[in-house]
This record gives sequence, C-alpha cells and structure tokens, in this order.
Amino acid sequence: MPTLTFRDLAAMTHGTLVQGGDLITSSVVIDSRQVTPDSVFFAIKGERLDGHQFLAQALATARGAVVSRVPEGIAADKGIVRVDDTTAALQRLARAVRERDDFLLIAITGSAGKTTTKEMIATLAGTERRTFRSFGNFNNLIGCPLSIDNTPDGTEVVVSEMGMNHKGEIAQLAGLLHPDVGVYTNIGPVHIEFFGTIEKIAEAKRELLENVKTGGTIVLNADNQYVMDISRDFDGRKVTYGIEHDADFRATEIRERGLLGTTFSVGGHTFELSLPGRHNLENLLAAIATARSIGISWEGIARGVRELRPAYHRGVIVPWRGATIYDDSYNSNPYALKRALALMEQADAAGRRIAVIGDMLELGERENEYHREAGAAIPRSIDVVFGVGPRSQSLLDGARGAGFDGDRLHHFADAESAGAFLRDFIRGGDLVLIKASRGIGLDRIVTMLEKER
Repeated sequence: MPTLTFRDLAAMTHGTLVQGGDLITSSVVIDSRQVTPDSVFFAIKGERLDGHQFLAQALATARGAVVSRVPEGIAADKGIVRVDDTTAALQRLARAVRERDDFLLIAITGSAGKTTTKEMIATLAGTERRTFRSFGNFNNLIGCPLSIDNTPDGTEVVVSEMGMNHKGEIAQLAGLLHPDVGVYTNIGPVHIEFFGTIEKIAEAKRELLENVKTGGTIVLNADNQYVMDISRDFDGRKVTYGIEHDADFRATEIRERGLLGTTFSVGGHTFELSLPGRHNLENLLAAIATARSIGISWEGIARGVRELRPAYHRGVIVPWRGATIYDDSYNSNPYALKRALALMEQADAAGRRIAVIGDMLELGERENEYHREAGAAIPRSIDVVFGVGPRSQSLLDGARGAGFDGDRLHHFADAESAGAFLRDFIRGGDLVLIKASRGIGLDRIVTMLEKER
C-alpha cells in the first residue's frame, strides 16, 4: 500500500498539519467501518451524511484523519490534517499521487461493460507488470480518486473506471489525472435522464479523450458508431477493436458455446473465453487491444485470458436444484439487457428459458417508452417473462403487444415477492436470467435462492 506521513498528506492536499506529522499511514478510507490501524480517514461530507459524525468511531482505530472541522479532545497519538473541503482534498491527493508515482494510468469509460473490461485489462496487464485496479465500480468524483489514493508503492500500471451522471464529470476526473490510455467500451442510452439524447451522452464521453495525456492512446470500439464519431479529431494514437467492422484487433473464427463461453481468434492467436456472451467477447477484445498497446506479450495475454472469471453478480452461473441461474443482477440498461437476452436465446436449455427483468433506472422522461421497446424486443424463444418494479409494467406491455401471451407474463412489485414466487416456480433444467438496475435489488433474489440451494 502507499506510505505517506501526515506531513506528506498536508502538503499533497494543500491542508494544514494540526498534529502527528511524522505518523505514517498506508491506506485511505472514507467509511469509518473500514478503517484499520494504518488508515487515514477522510471525513467526507455527502448529500445525506457527514463523515465528521463518525470521526470518533474512526479515530478509535485509524492512525488519523483529514477533516474540515477539528473537534476538541483529539488524542495526541493521532495525525490530523485540516482542509477547507475534504472531497476536494481527496481529489488533490489523487493528483499528487499521480504526479509523484511513475505509473501508467489506463482509464475506461462507456455505457456498459466498464467494470468487466477494467477487470479484464488488469488481469492481462498483471501477467507481466505490477498492476493495481480501482475498487469495484468506484468511478465517480469520489470513488475514482479514492482508488488512486490507495495505489500501492511500486505499481507500474493502474486501471480505473471513469463514469458520469452529468456533463463535465469525466472532464473533471480525466483533467485531474490525465490518463496515458483512454478506453471506450460503447455508447448507448444510459443515464439518459440527465442528458436527453444519446448524442449528448457521446459529447460527454468525449471528455475522456480530450484529457488523455499528450501523446497518449485511445482504444476504440470499431462497432460502435458513436465511439468512432467522437474520436475523429483525436490526434494521438488510435487502437481499434471489433467484431463486425475492420479493426486493429478483430475477432474471427468465433464459435459461441452458450453459457460455456466463446472460442475465437485475433491477431493469429486462438483463445477460449469462459465468460459467456457476445458482450464479454467485446469486453475482452478491448482488454486485448489495451494490453497490446502497452506492450503485454501475446503469451501474457493468453495466461490472463485463462484466469478470467466473472465479477460478483455480473454474469455469474449459479446451479440451483437442477436449474441454471444466470446472475447478471448488478446493473442494467436497454443496451445491456438486449445483449443478455441474446445470450439466453443462444444458450442450450433442457427446460424453460425464464427472464426475470427488473426496472432500468435513469432513463429520463422516455423511461416507459424505453421499457416498452425493450419488452417488444424480447426474443420469442423466452418462455416466461417476470417484470419486477413499476417501470417493468411497460416492459410487459411491450412484450404483450409484440405477441407474448398473457400467461407467459408476470409482474411483481419488488424483489422479495418475485423471489418467493420463483423459489417454487423454477424447475430442473430451466435457464433463468436475473437482470435489473442495481437500485431494484434483484441480487436479493439470487441470495435468497443460494441460501436454499
């Protein structure tokens, strides 16, 4: 982990050292429940909670804290740095770590697949270089800097996501850190509630390539027209990947094996990807293109591909009483749902194909229209559709209008009621997709079923 004194922290955050300048910390946390004896706790003030409320709890264990208000009675053996704004200090520390340490920074953005692609890139790069990846899906104005703040000493490659809900957020993150490599997965109608059109989403995604370090590289999905359009004026190095269109790293000889994954070739090399679905092949192509762009050998890439496993609730296969649960419950949007349903259509199933689809959030004023369109596009090979949440009623309406009989459509208000029904409904041989935006909590269905497995 990084080693910093509280005197270092004061200088790097533009703060004032209150006490404990020679004390050493080796991890940065913003959650008082996650502190360790070597942690520095940043008391972040959020929309709902103020970290200063938990300062006493944090300092019972942590080495010290960065605060904007210094309370009375701080123990003499604790390090304290005072700043005007703890969130800005967290970000300034990330910039300082980036400037201090000579690591290559890879930043990933896109409407879907960011976290999986991040994990894939880190796995491939990690076969030959000391690599650190951002935590989970920490990709916003707090999570991304927090991950950079925790970059271990001696790291050679850092792989991080950069997400957005509003225009300017990626510009702030990328402008803070200036990645060496910017990677684009795809651009589609995600967070459209805050933008209005896909074109405006694309404009906001352009902020990454506009802030890549001078002489840097961007890795582009040749099959996504929005990605290719925003990159036309980029004057640095471009590396492309794709399936349908010509690209520097194009998959050929593709053999999809349903839930067993995909076999394919690229650059004269053949790989077996254990993660199922065309979307995971796209993610892996992005990772291969990125790894090659930073000098990872084909041998290292082959070792990394063999190590790949799905992230939690992101396309995990769960056997259950003779049925197969495809747990993709971490998040959803129309683009990702379409890809998951295509996989369901391709996969072998001895029993029924059952799609449990929860609400897709942050789709704006047209959310019901997007849900109806998604419902109308559900493949006819799906035997039963469960809608979960208020917006999914529109999805079921779309399916009904496209020819699904009413007895194949079911609606539930929440994950708990859907899970209770599914527990007795699922039979051996069934293939069950579970997918929704994270706020709907369909992962609770998976947890419920796993407890009874």
